[in-house]
Amino acid sequence: MSEFGIQDIAKVVDTLEKDLLHPYMRRGLMFGHTDIEKIFEAIKKKQEFAVMTGIKPTGQYHIGSLITCNEVLYFQKHGGKVYFCIADMEAYLHSKTPLKEGHETAIDNIADILALGLDLKDSYIYKQSEEKEVLRLASIFSRNVTYNMLKGIYGEQAFGAYQSALIQVGDILLPQLGDYEGPILTVTPVGLEQAPHARLTRDLARKQYFRDLYGFKMPSFTFHQILGSLDGGDKMSKSAGSTFMITLSETEKTLKKKIPAIITGGRDTKQEQLKLGGQPEICRVFDLYRFFFTEDDNELEKRQQECKSGKILCGECKQDLFSRARKFIEKHQDKKESKVDLAKQILEEQ
Repeated sequence: MSEFGIQDIAKVVDTLEKDLLHPYMRRGLMFGHTDIEKIFEAIKKKQEFAVMTGIKPTGQYHIGSLITCNEVLYFQKHGGKVYFCIADMEAYLHSKTPLKEGHETAIDNIADILALGLDLKDSYIYKQSEEKEVLRLASIFSRNVTYNMLKGIYGEQAFGAYQSALIQVGDILLPQLGDYEGPILTVTPVGLEQAPHARLTRDLARKQYFRDLYGFKMPSFTFHQILGSLDGGDKMSKSAGSTFMITLSETEKTLKKKIPAIITGGRDTKQEQLKLGGQPEICRVFDLYRFFFTEDDNELEKRQQECKSGKILCGECKQDLFSRARKFIEKHQDKKESKVDLAKQILEEQ
């Protein structure tokens, strides 16, 4: 947080009324920000702002990506117009995913976010490879960075990774162009690992040359905790393989296989668990409750205390999680089925 200039969001959330707070803010899951005060003020005054997000079309939508999605839907509910990027150029530059393959995956990804509640009336969905203004901005920005500057932010990387970073800056600042929303407040919800992109974007947006040329307003960011993989890894990601993540396309059969295998904060034996209690702070099952499967804060606190006291065992916790996850995913899949044709239409009419 110190290195990238991230502020503690807990110090400013009390400027919003309690009913305007996202659960992630109350639970400390959305923990950091840069310039979020401006967005909070816009929410309170019902002023326009833009919300920028995206997804790499490299596989099925997984529950780790749902964190950002939930935050985007929150900001849209409170007045933000969503700019949703299909990051197919980033997928090609990082993962060598062919654009045609990315297009097919993107249809599935868009159907997911529509089913999750994205309001098309206040959204702009596009593919990086076909949004010329994003690619134009990336080229223009490249004239104002050096190798040492990019290395200082991202470390030693292949050139394609640096190129991808500049394209992402173009994505984040796209809503501010005159042919879109014009200079406007923007917020981009991200995980902490995206802090380098936030820093590069703000470094470029604050340059006087670009302020004079485009009238950029400094973009805001929120930062959330990262959901670890089911086996205890640092991050749930598509690159780690489907075994270590929960997707929105799971079946009852696959959930029955994955959930019992999730690493927990339980003790080695039942006797130790009853005596010493569990460790929810290192438990992937409890993380899933914190992020997705417990709406009520008091219920979450009760589960945490019962775990620590040994009153509830890991098997019980996993069985409850299975029931909640299955219900959520089945309901989502029913909604998604009716959105696939619309998702295809959105992408193929560009």
